[in-house]
Amino acid sequence: MPWLAFGMQTRELRDGEIVVGSAHDAGWRVTTGDLMPRHFALATHGSEVTVRACSTDHVVAVNGQQLTGQPQLLREGDVVSAGSARFAYNNAAPRTTPLDSPEFSQAHLIDEKRRLAHPLNNRSTPIGRDASNDIVLRDPGASRFHAEIRREAGGFALHSMGATGAAVNGVASRSPRLLKDGDEIEIAFEAFRFSQQPLPPGVTIAPMHPAENDEAGRRSTLGSERHAVSEDNAAGRHSNRVKLIVAIVLIGVLALLVWGLR
Repeated sequence: MPWLAFGMQTRELRDGEIVVGSAHDAGWRVTTGDLMPRHFALATHGSEVTVRACSTDHVVAVNGQQLTGQPQLLREGDVVSAGSARFAYNNAAPRTTPLDSPEFSQAHLIDEKRRLAHPLNNRSTPIGRDASNDIVLRDPGASRFHAEIRREAGGFALHSMGATGAAVNGVASRSPRLLKDGDEIEIAFEAFRFSQQPLPPGVTIAPMHPAENDEAGRRSTLGSERHAVSEDNAAGRHSNRVKLIVAIVLIGVLALLVWGLR
């Protein structure tokens, strides 16, 4: 009978399908692996077990290779990676020792044009035009929150969210994609190279950008919004002169009306 192990937890895989995720109604609920509510599914038919991602937005890998499209048949010793969790598959007996934690190597997005390297040190590295992103794009064609690179499934996955999408090695990438060393990434009209190698000569670490006040760029101005005008500027002085002239005209009109009633 096939088994799947996560840490010290083991699950016997009986005929049928079981969903693994963080949801209360998941067949195997795992709350410590950064999984989506229904992340991946295992289908068992006798001694054969296949695995598939429950959504094209979920990254699942077997032995480091991302699942795409059709379910994949599991074999003795295979490792299924999803989120920060790793599951060991065995044909006949449950695994008695947990898998070692994956070691994420240092990785960068290298801007060849500017000779700058952006470290991918965090669990998530957001990319976009908004100043709050870790990697800020100055291209006006980029969305405010265009993409992000997440540490997951034993590697680094590119998630595209912008209107113009992203491309990897010249191929449009709408669904999340595990990156490989040397992949060329295009986001809007900005180009980067994903690297897990030592930085080449002449390439330096990109400086940390200050948290710019980008509120005006993010906020729409409502037609009913009131704006205070300083009396010290030219617009303020012109506004005051107009108000004074209007007041004089109104006083004159009222005076004529009173005089006519006499």
